Amino acid sequence: MSDGVFESRLAQWQAWCEAPWGRLRFAVVRETLRRQIEALQADLGQPRALRVLDVGGGDGRDALGLAVAGHDVTVLDPAPSWLAEARRRAESAGAGERLVTLEGSIDDLSGAGDGAGGGFDLVLCHNVLHYRPAETGAADVRRLARAARPGGRVSVMAPNPAARVIGRLVREGPEAALDELGRDDMESATFATTARAVARDEVEAQLVAAGLEVVGRFAARVANDYVADDGRKADPDFYAALERLELALCDREPFISLGALWQLVAVRPVGEPGSRGRG
Repeated sequence: MSDGVFESRLAQWQAWCEAPWGRLRFAVVRETLRRQIEALQADLGQPRALRVLDVGGGDGRDALGLAVAGHDVTVLDPAPSWLAEARRRAESAGAGERLVTLEGSIDDLSGAGDGAGGGFDLVLCHNVLHYRPAETGAADVRRLARAARPGGRVSVMAPNPAARVIGRLVREGPEAALDELGRDDMESATFATTARAVARDEVEAQLVAAGLEVVGRFAARVANDYVADDGRKADPDFYAALERLELALCDREPFISLGALWQLVAVRPVGEPGSRGRG
């Protein structure tokens, strides 16, 4: 898919992020990433600044909070205007020295241990894989795995195809749900393009095949997309209650299977063959 699709749609993305459903997505991810940082610090036995790589991190919406918290973040993205926005937002938040940007994509991950290659404590790849070709899926996940240090974690997120079926049922009726059920792609209104449907089980199998251990399964917008009256979400009290519900459901089955977006967190084993660990 052409990188120009994203380069020209930054304003649409920013509007989506400020909508209630966008804010809910980021609220859940802030919580799930907080847990990963806490677990990594516990493994290290002491608090310290972690190295974070955000692949396809765009304007730094997920990365910025980590930089503000004192971690060293690299945002890798192919869209120059999005990277400029990430730097602007970091400077405005007083975290300009903690957030650096690199123009590139998953294809540029070498696993070599320098630049955006490897050795990161935490690797993020959120809302990227469904825009990648199906035939590169397993290789993309292997690149993400190699970018993490032994003991490091990889977080992957993408839209949930099953939730789209139920969401269309709620909003448009059974014919629309049947149409969605028969598709292997999905429409992105924000980017005015078509992406592929990527199931959580598919990526979980790829993470395991890449030598990682899945340690976390989460979901965002478990409840939001089944409340068809979007107008209610503009009410501050209703939104606050909805956010509390989303946070309560984000790590509980069977609810996570219903979320509009799935998130997987996996660890790269310390004792894998050929690994000397962090030392």
